[in-house]
Amino acid sequence: MLAAANLSFRPLRLDDLPMIRAWMNVPHAVRWWGREDVSEYEDYIAGRTPIFPYVVSYGSTPIGLVEWVRFGDHPDFMRTYGVTDPFATNMDVLIGDPAFVHRGLGGPMIRRFLTEIVFADPRISTCLIDPEPENRIAIRAYEKVGFRWVRDLADDGEGHPVYLMELTRAELLGG
Repeated sequence: MLAAANLSFRPLRLDDLPMIRAWMNVPHAVRWWGREDVSEYEDYIAGRTPIFPYVVSYGSTPIGLVEWVRFGDHPDFMRTYGVTDPFATNMDVLIGDPAFVHRGLGGPMIRRFLTEIVFADPRISTCLIDPEPENRIAIRAYEKVGFRWVRDLADDGEGHPVYLMELTRAELLGG
């Protein structure tokens, strides 16, 4: 088991994009993330698209990517998911470095990211996460953090079925 205390987060930079592209195409990730073009991240980094990507490091080693978004910044996404709170968030998680996969870091990484980054904004009280139903490993990691199933969606707006899960600030942090 690796120590969650060694995890840290920093905003994604342009010089990280080759690493992100490589992570998205390693065998354990390619089914869920696989893509050759990561140029959309240029708009996120520059602030032109309100999606907030972070590199996750273990000690000094970059190991993954976590990104989050406010539903209210994407009205079509909000409607598709049936979300009414514009400050509700969504996040995506990728442990890209194969040496850190299945080592017990997924849940602690998500918990720390929500605590330190997402729920640090007092307006945000809910996070929804949307794995594909077949991604049982991700679903189990989210359940360990406290996410609970809300509903299935046949289409996330991009042609993928979704196993929609939710966690509130109060559930994660108490109170």
